[in-house]
Amino acid sequence: MKKKVIYRGREYIIETINEGKILIDGQIYTTNVTYGVKNIYKVIVDRQPFTVEVKDGEFHIDGEEAKIEVKPHIPIEVREEFLEREKSKKITAPIPGKIIQILVKENDSVTKNQELIILEAMKMRNRIFSTVDGVVSKIHVTVNTTVKQDQNLVDIEVK
Repeated sequence: MKKKVIYRGREYIIETINEGKILIDGQIYTTNVTYGVKNIYKVIVDRQPFTVEVKDGEFHIDGEEAKIEVKPHIPIEVREEFLEREKSKKITAPIPGKIIQILVKENDSVTKNQELIILEAMKMRNRIFSTVDGVVSKIHVTVNTTVKQDQNLVDIEVK
């Protein structure tokens, strides 16, 4: 698993490879960590020894306080995909059925919990609601369309 580590204002991407090897910003380092006493560790990185003390969530490296932040590493492509996904919301059919009524048009502004479509299934009318505030960008069905469970009905651009 990759981690983003911020040390002395610089970001590093660190990944454990195997058996004492780590990858830091694409370069492999050999490491050895041994536990001393009272939260003190002896750390060797490519034959360079360090003494690391961890106390109350703070790190001290060779006696000097080290401000270190460790965060999950999320690649740029994944972040962009997540942001793109959040810009648009797909409203899908919760069950198979027949579209009886469409209560919105493309480019309509909608609010969260606003009724969008009425779907008939097993002679019961099921109301389909918006899950977000936004604008209807695409309606994928028409009245009398038979839909399957999880079929996309409406796309909403999130506000």
